[in-house]
Amino acid sequence: MRRLFALVLLVACSKGASSGAPDASGGDDAGDAAIPELPRAPSPRPLRDLVGLATNPGDFPIDDGAAAAAHRAFTYKKLREAGFHRIRRDFLWSVLEPARGTFDFTRYDRMVDEARAAGIDLLADLLYGNVWATKASGADEYYPPDDPADFARFASAVAAHYAGKIRDYEIWNEPNNGFRFWKPTLNGEPDRFGALALGTANAVRAADANARVAYGGTVYITLVRGPDFVARSFAANPGLSGAINAFAMHAYSIYPPERGPESTYQYEIPLVDKVATMSGLLAQASVGDVPIWITEIGWPTTKYTSEAQQARLTVRALVLAALAGADGAFVYTMGDGPHPEADPPEDAFGLVAYHADFSDGMEPRDKAAFVAIKAMLGAVGDYAVSARLAPKDGDAYVIEMKKGASTAWVAWRGADDPNAGPGATVTLPTTGPTRVVAIDGTSRDETATPLSIAVTVDPVFVVPR
Repeated sequence: MRRLFALVLLVACSKGASSGAPDASGGDDAGDAAIPELPRAPSPRPLRDLVGLATNPGDFPIDDGAAAAAHRAFTYKKLREAGFHRIRRDFLWSVLEPARGTFDFTRYDRMVDEARAAGIDLLADLLYGNVWATKASGADEYYPPDDPADFARFASAVAAHYAGKIRDYEIWNEPNNGFRFWKPTLNGEPDRFGALALGTANAVRAADANARVAYGGTVYITLVRGPDFVARSFAANPGLSGAINAFAMHAYSIYPPERGPESTYQYEIPLVDKVATMSGLLAQASVGDVPIWITEIGWPTTKYTSEAQQARLTVRALVLAALAGADGAFVYTMGDGPHPEADPPEDAFGLVAYHADFSDGMEPRDKAAFVAIKAMLGAVGDYAVSARLAPKDGDAYVIEMKKGASTAWVAWRGADDPNAGPGATVTLPTTGPTRVVAIDGTSRDETATPLSIAVTVDPVFVVPR
């Protein structure tokens, strides 16, 4: 969602449109209706290998100097503390190739080497346009190139330079948010973006045969729905289905996101259904069973969404992403920006509070979402989601997790209302003593077998001891 300027239309949808209001996401429902859902099996990845962090340049500065170095050191420290080892990071064309044919990898080399030394796996997001690559009047870096081959050559150079150091690549960011990331359009150009993705994927894989190259993550609902945009993109570029070997999506429905990942309120779509729809779309396009990465997911803290709500919704979403079969789920983002109170709330998505200058030796405050992710990965990071046990027609969620022969569970009430009280009492098939871990990191020991608990909006993790 990086630096996304909210459309008044979308904000209006999320602030009180009736459930019978006209469709405000653009077009009719035909595109989505024509895509059958194809649910995937839960991801076999342990949660600590599935969950990642979607950074922005402010989180992870590549500039020279003590301040940038101190900020990067802080980011590495917080990644280790929370349990992350996967990050998504911008690789900007305008920085890497400032003039046609002139590449400068110096600042990115430092960041890549530091990340590898810290045990961090990078997903390189290849972004955006370059002012020398378009004749459009008044163009900035968010205008696509006139010739997509220019972008493909840039991507090929990056992949060749970092072969053996970076495996995963994503092409562009939210191309269906044209008013922000694919100018001067309002909702992007699916056919033209597909041509750029086709050439780029082939170029990257030619430069590094081991690379996984993902179609860039679209916002699920905007003026052109993510599924519709992707479907049109593949239809206009038949070779694209054989070129990509991964697929990225963003989980946002309405901006700013406020509802839970289970919500069906108004224009919301449950996260597991979004992944199943994208999986069905890929099958229709004959893409094959490629990994699906949710390369951005998150909630800002606003007057509508407290820190506690951000924490519980983020944890619930990460578990549901694994249940839906996603191969990666990247939380946006590490730190708040300088104006977290602003509207739109782009500076309020952070897991930690804003801090202006990390060279002063001070550190920002952890928000509740950081504490919650740390608690989750500490309790069940080595477990993989295996099944949902609770009835699907209730708001009680009981998710079974496996680590070899060991079983753990996470349970919550999937209510939108942050003040909702306890829901149903669920019984977990425990066979011995357990530890119940809350998302604030506190825990208690239990001996009852089986164990009955009343679920609330805050997930709890139940692990054997």
